[in-house]
Amino acid sequence: MPPKQGKPAPAKPSKPEASDSVAAPAPPPKPAPTPLSTPSPLRRPSSLLDTRLVYRGDNLEQLAKLSDACTDPIFIDPPFNSNCNYEVFWSESKEMRSFDDRHASTQAYIDHMRPRCQQLARVLKTTGSFYYDCDWHVFHYVKVMLDQMFGTGSPKLA
Repeated sequence: MPPKQGKPAPAKPSKPEASDSVAAPAPPPKPAPTPLSTPSPLRRPSSLLDTRLVYRGDNLEQLAKLSDACTDPIFIDPPFNSNCNYEVFWSESKEMRSFDDRHASTQAYIDHMRPRCQQLARVLKTTGSFYYDCDWHVFHYVKVMLDQMFGTGSPKLA
């Protein structure tokens, strides 16, 4: 009998060969990283000192409230004992403020600054740096006072 004529048999699916490549599905996109430099408004940047605050008032009283070795660096710009009276207009309100940068003597100025610098030395971390801004009126006297506190040639003094 002759073979039947009809529809051809459906092709069998071929098995992939070892040389055939199959594309894997793409992994889901990773979420964008959160910047580490942006501090959370609810988190304190330092566990020792809340650096989000401005401490107002006599610095000797404010420093007494701080724990030992809690800050780094320290920069101060106290009056220079320039024997002048300073007047400035403050902010947009144009309120005039003034301070008298006069002490009875250079020794009186150093006597005024010594307890403040002792408190600053107490709150300075062991790895800290201390910056004292002053002019020629008292520079050498301040240097001697700070050398007595920190040691001559201390790397803490900048």
